[in-house]
Amino acid sequence: MARKHASPGETSENDSSNLEAFSSGGRILIRPQVHDYLDYRRFLRDALAFEKARGSIAGHRDVAMFVGLKSPGHITWILQGKRNLVGGALERMMKVVGLAGRDAEYFELLVAHNDTTNPEDRRRSMARISASQAIHKVKPSSSAARYWSHWRHAVVRELVAIGQYGKNDAGAIARRLHPVSTEAEVADSLELLLELGMIAATPEGRLVRNETILSSGENWTLEAIRGFQRQILELSVQALDSIPREEREISTVTFSVSKERFQKIRTRIQEMRSEILALVRTDPDPDEVYHLAVELFPATDKAKT
Repeated sequence: MARKHASPGETSENDSSNLEAFSSGGRILIRPQVHDYLDYRRFLRDALAFEKARGSIAGHRDVAMFVGLKSPGHITWILQGKRNLVGGALERMMKVVGLAGRDAEYFELLVAHNDTTNPEDRRRSMARISASQAIHKVKPSSSAARYWSHWRHAVVRELVAIGQYGKNDAGAIARRLHPVSTEAEVADSLELLLELGMIAATPEGRLVRNETILSSGENWTLEAIRGFQRQILELSVQALDSIPREEREISTVTFSVSKERFQKIRTRIQEMRSEILALVRTDPDPDEVYHLAVELFPATDKAKT
């Protein structure tokens, strides 16, 4: 089952994404959340296992009957990728695994994306998948612009998400940062993140991240955004010498292009960024924090007429 990510986005009574869990055999089983997946077959395997564990279905025979397929083998073929999920079977399968509202719409996007062989259709569906995932993304208020004042705050927040850290572990976190930060600096970051609600402490004292992905969005001052981006670009320059090539990916290219093609390239970069964020959000076991910076800018002035 995919690792559970925080989903602080808006929900409604038509959205089935509210967390559902129950105890079985001494284990706490949590309903898989479809927005944590990019492969609908993987989601179906986990969701059907959940339904079976809680007793709503006995196995593939029940599922085949519910969705109107001739034999349990058809369910196995769908899960193995040997058959596609289409038509009425798709609609009924969503009911079997409890999908409705935005969750059902997202699942249909996954089906369209996974089953098409047309590269352009896959690109368009991935853009819609990324847009749907953005609904589950919270943007803090403008008063949180301090978050962007130093790259360290973002990295500490991501480390909290993937590690077992408490309020008193600033030293352990500091030792993982690159470039090196002091324990006092990390403690300051933790205090800020707690104040802004970007991380929280559990009753057991463990720190957890409140949102899966934080975007600069449109509500931040231009100065704050540019300041943060400038810091990341400066770190990328340092990485050329301080980080081994096998642990980074830095490349450059210079080319001539028309204005029309420039706009297409810019759109593709934006789509690529959305696809990468979708991959990040559905990563079941992240263990490192990375910076990603993409630049495209003119090297010449416009020709004078």
